Amino acid sequence: MGAIRDSVKRYVPASYSVLVGSTNSYDYTIDDLQSLADFVQYRLFTTIAGAINEASNYNPIEIELLGSLTTLQFIPAAVDYWGDQLHSQATSGTNEDVTYFDRRPDLWKVYSKLTEVAAELADDLGINLNKVLASFPVVTYGDNGRGVLITTDPQLFPPAYTKGADPLFFDPIPWVSGG
Repeated sequence: MGAIRDSVKRYVPASYSVLVGSTNSYDYTIDDLQSLADFVQYRLFTTIAGAINEASNYNPIEIELLGSLTTLQFIPAAVDYWGDQLHSQATSGTNEDVTYFDRRPDLWKVYSKLTEVAAELADDLGINLNKVLASFPVVTYGDNGRGVLITTDPQLFPPAYTKGADPLFFDPIPWVSGG
């Protein structure tokens, strides 16, 4: 089991148990939780260690940070789950009384506390969570990576509406001569 998933289990054990540890109507699996952990790892460190190697690739403070951030990503699913769970149902004639558990406020309290914990851990590690540099790879093809432009260097074409160009008469499509 991954060290980051263990942190999630430690922070929200009941939600972990019902969402990951058993079959439920939400079809939330251990792989879904690992995907969250991988996403957080990638956003912070631009690498993914995998569940087996997490404990050996990261120091304990990094694991705590990754675990708290992954739990922050996991809590909305838990809130959604608990909001749907029936506590009791009673009928009397044509009247029906239905009661649901309301564990959501407690989960949001955990969320607030974990936000503070993550900020402190990130500060200890020198990571600015508001400006994480580890983002998704940037593709610069001039056409947002769609591959629709027929040229060896799409950057040679000016923007569609360059300064001074009349947008009503400017054709933004770089036409290729037939041949």
